Amino acid sequence: MIIWLNGTFGVGKTSTADRLAALIPDGRVFDPETVGSMLRVNLADRPVTDFQDWPAWPPLVAAALIEISRMTGQNIIAPQTVLKREHLDQVLVPLRVAGLEVFQVLLDADEAVLRSRIEGSDEAMAWRLDHLDEYKAARPWMVEMADLVVDTVASTPPQIARRILAGLPDLKPGPDAAKADAAKADGPKASGSKADASKADASKADASKADASKADGAKAGAPATSSAPDAASQRETALADK
Repeated sequence: MIIWLNGTFGVGKTSTADRLAALIPDGRVFDPETVGSMLRVNLADRPVTDFQDWPAWPPLVAAALIEISRMTGQNIIAPQTVLKREHLDQVLVPLRVAGLEVFQVLLDADEAVLRSRIEGSDEAMAWRLDHLDEYKAARPWMVEMADLVVDTVASTPPQIARRILAGLPDLKPGPDAAKADAAKADGPKASGSKADASKADASKADASKADASKADGAKAGAPATSSAPDAASQRETALADK
């Protein structure tokens, strides 16, 4: 499953993603912003204000999520603000076409709380404040698309992560974890079977030795026979000849 955490800048997506990954079976965090960083280095001659505006960003994020999901078999959490619906569609539609289940979570808070959080942090404060109006305009369709909306007011990232966990559909461990569990389950059985076979072979060997010993004992106790005639027979033969 791909769990996409959306919400405006500074709402707590990254911190929540880290906590959530520790709670769900086979959880892994993938940061789509790293794809933007890669493009920024390689497309420096084609500058944009927001790396999400490069046409390559949405399909590359989708491709990365698909391949990482196939490679690891894990449940992946992607924390990323996407305020343009067409960009989010270009990421999520290919995931579903590839057969991946997608669960969208919107981390929400009122403007006063968001502004207070952003101003209390030194991280990209101007950028985050500049996008509050854009989030306000995008919020209706973001709420509509979300499978779960979480109000983050007066909540810490661990608390938010637990609320998301409670709202998720049943998660199953990935194929790698299932194989490992199967190997653990088969291990003792296989060892037990080998041990039982060894015991059976040993019992057969002991039985064979016992039968051989009995046979040898019977031979030793039997009366000895001789092909040579006894003395009485020899005397009777001699008298008859006379």
